Amino acid sequence: MKLSLISFLALATTGFAEDLRNCGTAPYYPSQYTCFDNSFLCPISNGVPTLRCGDACYLQSQYACSNNQLVLNDPNQPDTLLNCGPAQYYDSQYVCFDGNFLCPVINGKATLRCGDACYNYDQYYCENNQLVQTQTGTCRPNYGFCFENGMSYACCDGLICVADRCRVPCELTGTC
Repeated sequence: MKLSLISFLALATTGFAEDLRNCGTAPYYPSQYTCFDNSFLCPISNGVPTLRCGDACYLQSQYACSNNQLVLNDPNQPDTLLNCGPAQYYDSQYVCFDGNFLCPVINGKATLRCGDACYNYDQYYCENNQLVQTQTGTCRPNYGFCFENGMSYACCDGLICVADRCRVPCELTGTC
């Protein structure tokens, strides 16, 4: 199997700059996955966490979750009324977790569940159903450090954390 030099460097250095966390018994890198219910991992796609719906992961831009079942978003009908346990909600305003827990969509971004709280993934992560702050101040710009002095920081919109720095994703593939 051949890897490009950039791919190899990205894979080789990501593990050194970022601490592994555990989701149940599975180790994961928080820049690549989100842990739900301390037992279920969903990937982060182009800097956007996929959400859990039953035993599936989905992008909020493409699907919604109604009673633990995926529902395809219809672009001709932007505000669909869905069910989250006994509650009804609009998919543009909330996301449903575990079939009965609603978290708001803020500025077009879904917030995630951590225990009995909802959180913004740009500012926190969930560990053992407890919120942990990941940044202080504002986001880090292109080539700003996303891991520094044992702390992780959020990269600004459109950037991803690779090898301890915030970078434009297309730089890794050479398609910029």
